[in-house]
Amino acid sequence: MGDRAVRRGSEWRIGHLDMDAFFAAVEQLDRPQLRGRPVIVGGLGPRGVVSTASYEARVFGIASAMPMSRARRLCPQAAFVEPRFSRYKEVSEVVRSVLRACSPVVEPVSLDEAFFDLTDRAATFLEAEKLVSGVKRRVEAETRLTCSVGLAPNRFLAKLASEMAKPAGLFVITPARIRELLDPLPVERLSGVGPVTTRRLRGMGVHTVEDLLRLPLAALQREFGHQGRTLHRLARGDDDSAIVSTRESRSVSREVTFPQDVADPDRWEEVIRDLAADVAAQLRREQLVAHCVRIKVRFPDFRTQTRQLSLGIGIDSAHLLGAMAIDLLRHKVHTGSDGLRLLGVGAARLTHASARQLPLFETLSRGGDAGTCRG
Repeated sequence: MGDRAVRRGSEWRIGHLDMDAFFAAVEQLDRPQLRGRPVIVGGLGPRGVVSTASYEARVFGIASAMPMSRARRLCPQAAFVEPRFSRYKEVSEVVRSVLRACSPVVEPVSLDEAFFDLTDRAATFLEAEKLVSGVKRRVEAETRLTCSVGLAPNRFLAKLASEMAKPAGLFVITPARIRELLDPLPVERLSGVGPVTTRRLRGMGVHTVEDLLRLPLAALQREFGHQGRTLHRLARGDDDSAIVSTRESRSVSREVTFPQDVADPDRWEEVIRDLAADVAAQLRREQLVAHCVRIKVRFPDFRTQTRQLSLGIGIDSAHLLGAMAIDLLRHKVHTGSDGLRLLGVGAARLTHASARQLPLFETLSRGGDAGTCRG
C-alpha cells in the first residue's frame, strides 16, 4: 500500500465488479421455472422490504428497499421469494476466488460487489481492460450468472463505470475520458449525493456535474462544510481512497422487523438475546472476536437510532454481546411508549481469534454457550 500513497490517480487501474440482480438471479438459476419471470426477493411479512428485484420485475417500478406491500401492488404476478443468504454467500465466494486469482488486492463491499486493484498487474489501461474482460468471462462461466464490470483510475469512477455497464456489460473510463463522461451527468450520480443534497444543489443552480465544477470551492464549503470539498473533488473525478484487501467480515449483525410494533421491554430484551446468540455463533464459526457491540432501533415513525460500545478486549460470547446490547438499549436509547418497529444487534471491529481461553461466564450463560473473552 505504500507506493499507492505517492502515485497519481491517473496511474491507478481499479476494477469494480457488480453481479446483476444477484439474489434474484441466483433464484432464477436454481429454479428454472422462475426464469423470464418477475422475481422479487425480500422479507415476505407485512413489513418486509425488497432486497433485490429481477430485471423482469424492475420494469414495473420495483426497486431495492421498497416496502414489499407496495411491490405486491405494483407487480402482483411476480414470484416473491425469501432470501437464502447461505446460498448467495456460496456463489459470492466463487466470484471472490476469481478476483483473487487476477488481483492481489481485492476489497469485497457486499456479497454481490467488490473492488480490485490491477495497478501492479497491468502497465496500461489496454492491458488492464484485457484482464478485466477475462475476469468477467470467468465469473460468468463459473457462476452461470451475469455481472457488470467497470475499470477506471479510481474507486469512485470504477463504480460509476460498472453502473454505466449494467446489465452484463464492461465499461472503461480512461483518464482522457473523465470530463467527457462526468460533465453531463446529473449531480445526484456523484457518490454520497442523496435527495436532500440534490435539492440544496439545485437551489444553487446546480443540475449537472459540470454546473457543480463551475462553483467556487469556497461557496461549496460555506454551504456544505467539509462535504463541499468532497463534492468538488468528486466533480473533478478525483478519489484518492485506497482499495483495502480483506478476507474478514468487517461486521456481523442480525435484525428483526416486528409484524406489529412491540412496546414490551421484556420482549425487546428477549429478542436482543436471540439476535446476540446468532451473531456470536457466526463469530465463532469464522474464528473472529468483536471489539465493538452495536444496536439498531427503529421506531413506528421510521426514525432509526444506532448506539455502540467499544471494548478493550475481543469477545465472541452470546451472553456478553446480549448483556451489552441490552445495556445500550436501556441507557442510551429513549424508547418512549410507542413501541419499536425493528431491533438489531451487531458486532464490529472484528479481528481473528488468535487463541481460546477458558470460558469466564459459563455459569451465567444459557445452554452452556458461554463463548470466550479474549485479549
